[in-house]
Amino acid sequence: MDARQLAGKGCARRYEKEYLNKYRDCMLFYCDGKVRFERYCYGEGACFVFGAWAALAPDGCLTYKAPLDPLAKAADLPRKLTKMQGDVLYFDDARWKWELAAELADDPKNGYTRLRMLLFRLTGR
Repeated sequence: MDARQLAGKGCARRYEKEYLNKYRDCMLFYCDGKVRFERYCYGEGACFVFGAWAALAPDGCLTYKAPLDPLAKAADLPRKLTKMQGDVLYFDDARWKWELAAELADDPKNGYTRLRMLLFRLTGR
C-alpha cells in the first residue's frame, strides 16, 4: 500500500491505536507520501511526547528518519503495516487496531498549511 492512498483525498488521514495504556498513538499518512508517528499522554498531564517521520515502502515496511527524538524508543514504533480492513490498519501482526480518527484538510503544526496544500494540488507534487 502507498502512503498517498492511505492519505485519502485531503491533506492527510490520522489513524489512532485503540486505547491500551497511558499513551495515545497516532499515525498520519500525508498526500505527498510522508508518514508521521506521534505519541501523546492521556490524563491530567495530557501532552505531546514525541513524533517521528517515516517512509512507507510498497511491502508495508516503515523506515524512520534518523536521528529519532531522544524520548522515542525503537520498540514503541510500528515497523510494518501487515493488514488493512476497510478504514482499520494493523501493524506488526499485532491484534491492536488503528482506526481512522480524522480526515485532515491541512496540518499546520507539521508544515501542511492551506497554502502548501493549494500549491500541492496545483502542481501535483
